[in-house]
Amino acid sequence: MADHPSDTGDFAEVLRSPIRTVRELFDRGELSPLELISAVLDQIERHNPSLGALTQVAPEQALEAGRAATERLAHGEVRGPLDGIAVAVKDLVEVNGMALEAGSRVLAGNTATRDAAVVAALRAAGAVLVGKAALDEFALTTVGPARNPLDQRLSPGGSSGGSASAVRAGMCFAAIGTDTGGSVRVPACCCAITGLKPTHGLLPTDGVIPLAHSLDHVGTLARTAEDTALFLEAMLAARPQGRGPQASDPQHYRIGIPADLSGYQPTVRDRFTAVIERAQRKGARVRPLRFPDLDEVGAVHWSILSSELSAYHRHRFGDNEDRYRRPMREAIDAGALVSAERYLDAQQTRGRLRRQVDALLAEVDLLAMPTMTVEPPQHDQTAVTVDGIETDPTAAMVRGTSLFNHTGHPAVSVPPEGGSRGDRPCGIQLVAPYFAERALLDAARAFEA
Repeated sequence: MADHPSDTGDFAEVLRSPIRTVRELFDRGELSPLELISAVLDQIERHNPSLGALTQVAPEQALEAGRAATERLAHGEVRGPLDGIAVAVKDLVEVNGMALEAGSRVLAGNTATRDAAVVAALRAAGAVLVGKAALDEFALTTVGPARNPLDQRLSPGGSSGGSASAVRAGMCFAAIGTDTGGSVRVPACCCAITGLKPTHGLLPTDGVIPLAHSLDHVGTLARTAEDTALFLEAMLAARPQGRGPQASDPQHYRIGIPADLSGYQPTVRDRFTAVIERAQRKGARVRPLRFPDLDEVGAVHWSILSSELSAYHRHRFGDNEDRYRRPMREAIDAGALVSAERYLDAQQTRGRLRRQVDALLAEVDLLAMPTMTVEPPQHDQTAVTVDGIETDPTAAMVRGTSLFNHTGHPAVSVPPEGGSRGDRPCGIQLVAPYFAERALLDAARAFEA
């Protein structure tokens, strides 16, 4: 590729640096946006064939955007902290002129003819879109086609696994994901990066193919909580007028944790306990609380998700579409069997779950729990065991995250300091009141490695 450095060795540290550090290099004239984008594209060329994180790369457009950012920098016209910074977009989100296939044969060859609202906001902020990220078909499962850069034998999580893999591997600094049951937080946990599901509706889903419209959230994946905050702020320009994130800076967090950690693998419980004990030594006040029943959440989740998924796909693609892979086909068929009464009952239960979580957050500043109930499974693992019971990996991986898709509270998965032991990454999930994303990310900074 033209304009690429012959060796990315000099750039290896830069490609894994915080966005703030890269911007400082720009400002001091030690690095140009064009040089950065060239190095990113070289990194993609070297590592994407084995990781499969990106399904489409746009080198010419990215280099052109890098040149434009370099010109703006030279003339003092920088658009903000993301100007010249490489980002990727999950292939469920429209990017004008690029493929929009949602990981499915059903949309093979489909091309977007406009930018989603959040993509338009990133362009306005000067971010450089380098490619589209791989995902599970229509974002349904957590199996995914991508590989985990930390260990290719491990799942990168899903459905935003390609987004997380690309960020972790230095192929971009941040990526858009979507989260309907944990699809941002789960891959963030598996790849040891930061994944934020904002308050429901904070980021518009205009231009995003739905999985389940009442549960869908646009979210962010980045290496650190600070990078996540910068990325979120850029996309908030896509919001219609209304309430936005509120700032808060508690000196010592009051943290609510589950009083009962049964249903978690022992290693996950042990790591979480170690993280919480470390937080207590630093001044956090921890209070065990009774969280909603995750078994009940799981039953409600599947009823709503499958029903809304089925309605969308049967209406758009028809009853006889035969190109879906097995998980999608089974979900569409299952959703068609959900009665109106069962769906309405599930929605009423959601209201009760929201009130329960609101009541918990009235007593503390934050809720904390392990992001996943299990360690990241092997990439091709078909079952995981918890308390002697085998279960589907996807169900186990989203068991601790889907609650907050139903309640709509902002939740972030962060790789905690002192939490990773052995050969598998872990994540701690923090949850805050509605629109408290800034306070949530402040807390995430305190927890992260």
